[in-house]
Amino acid sequence: MNKLATLDNVFQYADINSPEVKLDRLAHLLSQAPVTIYTCKPTGVFGITFLSDNIKDLLGYKAGEFLHNPDFWINNIHPDDWGQVISGMNDILAGKSLLRKYRFKMKNGHWKWIRDRARLVTDPSGKPVEIIGGWTDISELIHTEDALRQSEEKHRFLLEQINAGIMIHAPDTRVISCNQQTCNLLGLNEQQILGRVAADFECAFICEDETPMRFDQFPANQVIRQNRAVKNLVIGIVRSDLDDKKWVMANAFPEFNDEGEILNITVTLIDITEHVKSQEEIHRLAHYDSLTQLPNRFLIHERIDQAIHISRRENQSFALLFLDLDNFKIVNDSLGHHRGDLLLQQVSDRLKDCLRKGDMAGRLGGDEFVVLLPNTGADGAAHVSSKIIEAINAPFDVEEYLLNIGTSIGISIYPNDGRVSDTLTRHADIAMYHAKASGGGRNCFFDSEMNARIEYRLVMERDMHLALDQHQFQLHYQPQIDLASGKMVAVEALIRWPHPQRGMISPAEFIPIAEDSGLIMQIGLWVLQRACRDIKTWLAEGHPRIKVAINLSLRQLQNPQLFAQIIDIIDETGIPPACLELELTESVMMENHDVTLDFMAQCRNFGINFSIDDFGTGYSSLSYLTKLPLDKIKIDRAFVKDIAKDSDANTIVSAIISMAKSLRLKIVAEGVETEEQLNYLKECGCDTVQGFYFSPAVSYAMLTQMINP
Repeated sequence: MNKLATLDNVFQYADINSPEVKLDRLAHLLSQAPVTIYTCKPTGVFGITFLSDNIKDLLGYKAGEFLHNPDFWINNIHPDDWGQVISGMNDILAGKSLLRKYRFKMKNGHWKWIRDRARLVTDPSGKPVEIIGGWTDISELIHTEDALRQSEEKHRFLLEQINAGIMIHAPDTRVISCNQQTCNLLGLNEQQILGRVAADFECAFICEDETPMRFDQFPANQVIRQNRAVKNLVIGIVRSDLDDKKWVMANAFPEFNDEGEILNITVTLIDITEHVKSQEEIHRLAHYDSLTQLPNRFLIHERIDQAIHISRRENQSFALLFLDLDNFKIVNDSLGHHRGDLLLQQVSDRLKDCLRKGDMAGRLGGDEFVVLLPNTGADGAAHVSSKIIEAINAPFDVEEYLLNIGTSIGISIYPNDGRVSDTLTRHADIAMYHAKASGGGRNCFFDSEMNARIEYRLVMERDMHLALDQHQFQLHYQPQIDLASGKMVAVEALIRWPHPQRGMISPAEFIPIAEDSGLIMQIGLWVLQRACRDIKTWLAEGHPRIKVAINLSLRQLQNPQLFAQIIDIIDETGIPPACLELELTESVMMENHDVTLDFMAQCRNFGINFSIDDFGTGYSSLSYLTKLPLDKIKIDRAFVKDIAKDSDANTIVSAIISMAKSLRLKIVAEGVETEEQLNYLKECGCDTVQGFYFSPAVSYAMLTQMINP
């Protein structure tokens, strides 16, 4: 039967105004309500005095189970909630309304969350009569709240685990949430962050170029202004508790509502401090010299290019100084690279002390430095270069060694000496070379003639390399005649260069360039090899043994492998060592006499002979000569040339011959061209002569014909 239809019939025939009908109607309404209505006593265990019939739907009990047992309600409250329920009932008795939630045991033994809203009913005198309230099932609400809480806790946990700072901004850019990593990055706590805009934080922010960050440049502010996400902003954080700044990569993303309005902005901050430091270190290594911390070649040219741009715009000039240390190689070779490095560091310090603010000193490599002087002309450059020369000339104290070096400086001026970096640097280098060639310890301004000379030098160096590769060099020999017998007893090996385009080039023209460039090492080795092979051929063909004199330069003597190379050549050709005579000038022997003495002693023990070439032009003392393992002294052609014309020359030649005889050394006079010179040398007791009077230097083939069978 339809329950509603039955009720309709009842109401149709009943007196609707009778108390019975009214009560039935109220009972029916209460049973259908979502809230279970109750009343209870305001004393004792608060026994239930009335309960709506829908209690069965709520908890599974009948109303009578509550009504017949005063302790039933209180005994079925969850033990963990009992205390707060009793406390709440006492608050009601004190006249307060109550809204509470707690767990109640259902008929089936399960626990259900209910919400209890109750208030006290009093009589006109204020005396408590009863408590009336209502129970509502909030199990689903509690489950939803639990799920939401767990979700929030999980979200918070995940935020704390992420290795990035996360801030959520309101549309007015105030921070409404942040994680611990944000606090760590900013050096602040939550209270110092929440509710504030980033510009008010107790730390400073800078842009990637290290300028202070403006209000409109903060990530959240940019999102508000542009109404879109902002990505990959590099931001520096300056904190008072750190010596160095932190760097973060910031990204900001807006969340929009259905109307396209920004609800909030999430900003992520990734710590890139180590990456930035690595980049800075890479930049430093790429742009600065690791030894002196001065700008290196790359940065030097970058700064020169900047100076060119500014000078062109402002119609200014600037000066470029190219420095090369004098005698640095000697320090490096004799005291070691460690002390050489310490010396370079002290040089760089002195250089910086000589400069003004805005000037730049840099190191190209080795012992070469440059100085850039912006907005400076010739007078200013001369003043600064003189100041530098004076500073470098002062002794250096390097690990208890007092070292004296100097510097040669070449100067080029923009725009007269060049309009691009490479040209200015090259011209300053050329000027430095001329300063060094002039004796060193001075400055020299570039001029166009220098460029022509350097270009010629570069061409000569290139052609000499080709000459070695293409076997263009030849060895000629000038006979040395024994005055007693009139026979050829020795020859001097002299290099010749028949250039394929320029014809015969004099040794006086290319040998100095070979010396400076270091090519003399290869050329000198070729001379030794060619001479020894020629000696081998002559001996194999049955010609008399003949001694060949070969000149050695200072640069060759500085080669520690020279003795071993000579021995290898002698072993390869199988010639007697006594067929070889090495000629050294006085100046060469005096330059580094300890090394020279050791080399001469090694060669002499092997059977190789020595002579002093161009004797009389140096500063050899008699005591020094007695220490050398010499066989001959060669009188310089400058003295022989003036015999009979100049009585001083006669006196000098006579004195040299007398001194040599006293030392039991043989005498060779070179450059003999006249009979008068020859006769005077005979009178003085000279042993051997060479010169055009007898024969110029001749080719191998011609000399072979001249040798007696």
